[in-house]
Amino acid sequence: METIVQQIIAELGRNICKRIEEGGISNIDQFASDALGLCKESVRALISGIVKQLNEELRADKAGRIDIERDYYYAKGAYVYPLDFIIGIYAYERVSANVSARLVEQSAEVSYEKSTKIVTNGEVSRQTVKNKLRAVGKLEKAAPKEKRVASELHIFADEDHVHLQEGKNRMVPLITLSEGIQAVHKGRNVLMNPVHFTSTIHQTKEAWETVGGYISQAYEENQIERIYLHGDGAPWIKQGMEELADCHYVMDGFHFEKHLKQATAAFPKQNYRHRIRQAVQEKSLEKVTSLIREMLSLCKGPKQEKRVRNFLRYVVNNWDGIVRRYTKDIIGSCTEGLVSHVYSERLSRNPMGWSEAGLNKMAELRVYTRNGCSVSGKDFRRPEDEKNRSILKEYGEKRLQNAIHGCWDWSIFEKEQYNPAVNTATQILIRSYGRQRGLVA
Repeated sequence: METIVQQIIAELGRNICKRIEEGGISNIDQFASDALGLCKESVRALISGIVKQLNEELRADKAGRIDIERDYYYAKGAYVYPLDFIIGIYAYERVSANVSARLVEQSAEVSYEKSTKIVTNGEVSRQTVKNKLRAVGKLEKAAPKEKRVASELHIFADEDHVHLQEGKNRMVPLITLSEGIQAVHKGRNVLMNPVHFTSTIHQTKEAWETVGGYISQAYEENQIERIYLHGDGAPWIKQGMEELADCHYVMDGFHFEKHLKQATAAFPKQNYRHRIRQAVQEKSLEKVTSLIREMLSLCKGPKQEKRVRNFLRYVVNNWDGIVRRYTKDIIGSCTEGLVSHVYSERLSRNPMGWSEAGLNKMAELRVYTRNGCSVSGKDFRRPEDEKNRSILKEYGEKRLQNAIHGCWDWSIFEKEQYNPAVNTATQILIRSYGRQRGLVA
């Protein structure tokens, strides 16, 4: 091992000197690029040499209960490659964990194909990026170590509608927890400490339990005076009131106005839209239902009648939330904007068809990155792999130390010290380059 290390470093020195002899350093940018390339080649050769030596050491050591068949080992009822666990390479892995993490994180913003071009210059396929996305572990934002204090929390819930490969659509729920809004400048507000949560439409109960668990871990619950849940009235959104203590539902203004406009569009002369809003502000459900029944009597055709009846049902089922929206001093809702920011750009804005598995993982990834988290190599480690790795890690480190013991002898580079004259042309030039070192940092 000592000889290998010395040979590689000596070769690096010779190659750098050769570059200087051939072109000098008159083009400092080109020289820096060449030198960096040579260093990278030497590092690759050095790692290759160390791993090769470690493999030979492992092969030669037949002590214990390991039956050796070339580099393939049998231990505790299974065949394994111990060296893979020692140096952190796992079964069927062709791309390192850190590169996989970069591929996956990049795919949250661009297509699989663009991700591989950005990260690996196209050296892996887009199918590899897709596979890595599905292989990544559960991505969840951890609660802060110190609990926060807030008297009021606001939860915004809505969903995106995404195309599947089979030609169907799938709803992807989004839940955003925040402490309210903060003015950035005139006409622009931002949420305070937002945290996003995702779910499949079939697991919303579990999603609300996760939100409740996060609140209990992240906040001093005895300081929370009220929790407002903003949404469009969908059953899965109202489910949150069952899972969260002292939670009050607030109708999302955008969706209510949309339903109101559709229901009253056929009756512009009667000014029903304004009259219904006024009745809501008076908290009079009787007046609102009376106005809607008037509209029903004026309907022409089953389509108009169906639209108005649906609006009547919508108002009755969401009356408390509608009244809170128009009569309480509660911040406005931003559910549509949140869905667009977190989901739509990647999931539904461009024509594409997702598989169920790919859609669920991409939604999870988008939420994870929007929460300010980053994907890392450890997110690809399976518990069983880490267990095997921990068993062999100490052994591998010991063998590695034995392999490289004494190799740090730099005497081959030691030469008699040379002290040139201070004011020679060469020294003046060198000092000049030194003063300009910031230009090539």
